Amino acid sequence: MKTIRIARLLAMAVLAAAGCGATVHSSLASNANLAQYRTWAFKTPQYRAGRPETPAEQQLRATLQRDMAQKGLTEAAPGQQPDFLVAYHVKTQQKLDVDNVGYGFGWGWGGANVYQYTEGTLIVDFVDPRTNQAFWRGTASDVVNNPEMPDLGKLDSAVAKLVNQYPSQLAATPRQAM
Repeated sequence: MKTIRIARLLAMAVLAAAGCGATVHSSLASNANLAQYRTWAFKTPQYRAGRPETPAEQQLRATLQRDMAQKGLTEAAPGQQPDFLVAYHVKTQQKLDVDNVGYGFGWGWGGANVYQYTEGTLIVDFVDPRTNQAFWRGTASDVVNNPEMPDLGKLDSAVAKLVNQYPSQLAATPRQAM
């Protein structure tokens, strides 16, 4: 019985550790010519205009700046027309998790615990300013569980994983004439 209990605790610890990281996906437009995109600027949605940034937004911007520089992408200087814009937002939704806590083989007790939690997905789009079309999108799920006070370390890690999905071999190629 003690061995079964230890095995269950170990399995729960492994599952908990696996759930700590964000799930990251990205997609690239089939007609995207990444060699033309070198300089970028943040795209500020109209609903954010004039509103101060939250600590999470400041962290997100700083991490994007750092990680994109590591990819060889340069933030456009003020007044300079960027090659592409970076837009981001977080989508949250309520989720339920059911944990079965039954014991026994036809005897004993059983039941389930139901937990409600918030799952947040970070969405980052790279947008061509000439066409206003996204040529790359990255998503990181399970990033924000508390929109008012997100875990900044988890956010930083998710952004790094996300930007790492951007094709670096294409970002490092010389700019092509258009």
